[in-house]
Amino acid sequence: MARTVEESRVQGSLSGEVVLIFVTVGTADKGIEFTRLIVAMDEIAGKLEEEVIMQIGSIEYEPKHTQHFRYATFAEALSFFQRASLVVGHGGAGTVLNSLRFKVPLVLVPRRLQYGELDRDDHQLEIAQRLEGKGWVEVVYDMGELESKVIRMIRERRKVPAEAVSAERKRLIQFLKEFIEQGERKAG
Repeated sequence: MARTVEESRVQGSLSGEVVLIFVTVGTADKGIEFTRLIVAMDEIAGKLEEEVIMQIGSIEYEPKHTQHFRYATFAEALSFFQRASLVVGHGGAGTVLNSLRFKVPLVLVPRRLQYGELDRDDHQLEIAQRLEGKGWVEVVYDMGELESKVIRMIRERRKVPAEAVSAERKRLIQFLKEFIEQGERKAG
């Protein structure tokens, strides 16, 4: 039976354990939840031997096969990234940058405007497309691919090369700056 991370902390079961897979949906507002990812990863987690901990946000669904929590402080979130050997997350900049920061490979599942998971545009899709083809990231466009890509990343034990960290972070930050500037020009 799944427990919340808070329940696990009280029971002390997380002390000293290594989180193998950290699933995160970021800090999106209520109304643009990422239920598709959480439900799919919960089902996949039920088939895996690896431990899975999920940050689920404000969705109503309660995972059955994983430990989970809704939101965390920035420091708590960083500790999950640091302890993870694989991150499965939305296509938010923070998820990508923190995965790079701790050299954790990433299965990226961008939120999609067409499913009501974003409120303005498909910027997460653009970020995912920009990262596609990097050896340390797999992009999932169809949820039917999620399980096979997670299993492949676990099996292959991919690593983020040290030389990629600084260069990729700089390129992604530059891309985000340009993206924001374009949006400001359109709005102005």
